[in-house]
Amino acid sequence: MSQPEAETQSVAIEAWRGVAAWMVVYTHFWAFSGTDWAPLRLAHSGVNLFFVVSGFVFAPYLFGRPLNSKAHAVRRFFRIYPAYLLALGVYMGLKVWQGQPLLYVAEHLTFLHVQSKEMAFYYNAPFWSLPAEVEFYIVLPLLAGVARLADYWWGETGRGWLLVALLVGAAGLRWWLGGQSDGQAQNVAFITLHHLPGVLVEFGLGAAAWRVSNRSLSPYARLGLIMTGLLGWATLAIWFGRVGDAGVDASPLRGLVGALTAVCFALMVAATVCRPGPTGSAVGAVGAASKTTATGARLGLHTLAQWSGRLSYGVYLFHMAALQLAKTWGAGWGWSPGSTKALAVALTLAISALVYWAWENPWRVFGRRWAAGLKR
Repeated sequence: MSQPEAETQSVAIEAWRGVAAWMVVYTHFWAFSGTDWAPLRLAHSGVNLFFVVSGFVFAPYLFGRPLNSKAHAVRRFFRIYPAYLLALGVYMGLKVWQGQPLLYVAEHLTFLHVQSKEMAFYYNAPFWSLPAEVEFYIVLPLLAGVARLADYWWGETGRGWLLVALLVGAAGLRWWLGGQSDGQAQNVAFITLHHLPGVLVEFGLGAAAWRVSNRSLSPYARLGLIMTGLLGWATLAIWFGRVGDAGVDASPLRGLVGALTAVCFALMVAATVCRPGPTGSAVGAVGAASKTTATGARLGLHTLAQWSGRLSYGVYLFHMAALQLAKTWGAGWGWSPGSTKALAVALTLAISALVYWAWENPWRVFGRRWAAGLKR
């Protein structure tokens, strides 16, 4: 990948990470409040967007880029675990402060907090998705190995057909798990639906989006993908806002709404993350913002996109702690709910920036350097 292409894709991907994180924040801060706009209750699908982005980022390993398993493991560990460990410590401290017991500690330390919703949500509700992400990291080298075999057996089309088979199989499994799952009893199908292989279709759709984004699509084709994705997501959002979880569970789409939102996100990601044109200039809405000759407004958008992505993990991990603190302080100061949530947003940004600067990024850089040494 050339440097301009890498920069273009990086900015767009960081922007989508930021969108995903703040969709989740909206869900926990404003959705289902009684005064919210009902279609935006589907903002919880920001988690599905995170999965799509991960599938996109790691798709090159399914299409020929060499993958060193040891270096991959080191990079992923230092990308995910240090910030997560710090967040877990914060939420454990909040539990002690609130006079509640420290439960499921070993499970959370090892990303095995998947046996029940109570366990997954005990310290911080967004923690539930991290085991699924880690499971994908673990499975990725195996998928890359199978892709190499497909390439050997069926030639240059083998990897593409493998992705199609993966998507069809994962979608079929998702549909079956949705029909068998019982959220009240929290049976095996319900738990599996929220982890691999249940969410494998989201990662597969991200890989498909990467494949599409590397084709020479016209601006009109990209605009069509964006509009189709937006319209699809809006349709699902309006329907979900009307019927809620109960209506979804009573419909043929039981267990499939997250996967359908992932289809919409994959279309939009594929359209906005693009390679440079023949002259080396970036093509696409977000790509244009990365040009060094861009206007001040575009440079501002470029910077906003980059930092929204850099802080997205911290925003995802710490926004519930910020909300708890804001509610406690706001109640003592007699603040209104709106002012309290504004304080929670400010705290979320401040905590995320501090964690990124002082903790998350230093460990990430350390992991990259270690992994680079393993590749030699």
